Amino acid sequence: MADEQSNNDINLENLVNDVSLVSLNQESSQTEGSRKRKRVDETDKIVVALEKVFEESGKRMQMVTKAILKGNEDRSDIVIELKNMGLSVDDQIAALGIILERPQNISIFKSLDDDVKAVYVQNLLMGNR
Repeated sequence: MADEQSNNDINLENLVNDVSLVSLNQESSQTEGSRKRKRVDETDKIVVALEKVFEESGKRMQMVTKAILKGNEDRSDIVIELKNMGLSVDDQIAALGIILERPQNISIFKSLDDDVKAVYVQNLLMGNR
């Protein structure tokens, strides 16, 4: 009977150990699963952030491209108007350079009446901006 009692104790101890191992394995498995989920979540966050960065940089590149193209806009209309004012070739070139160097000069020039444009151009050439 003592032998039977000690066998029961050993079997009970083995059962407790087995249950503990199963429990530990489940916890380990759950922890590993949660780590994988965390890694996936972090990777998703990184991917989303990179997508936003690329989208924003694409928008900025479009803005830069538009600005460059606008800066190279054909302004032959201003050249014709300066020629029609009877200015010398040197004055036409100088006036065109002054007008095109600042966008506000273009706006002012284009919005003035013809007789006022001539005075505006003379003032620009004399340095009275």
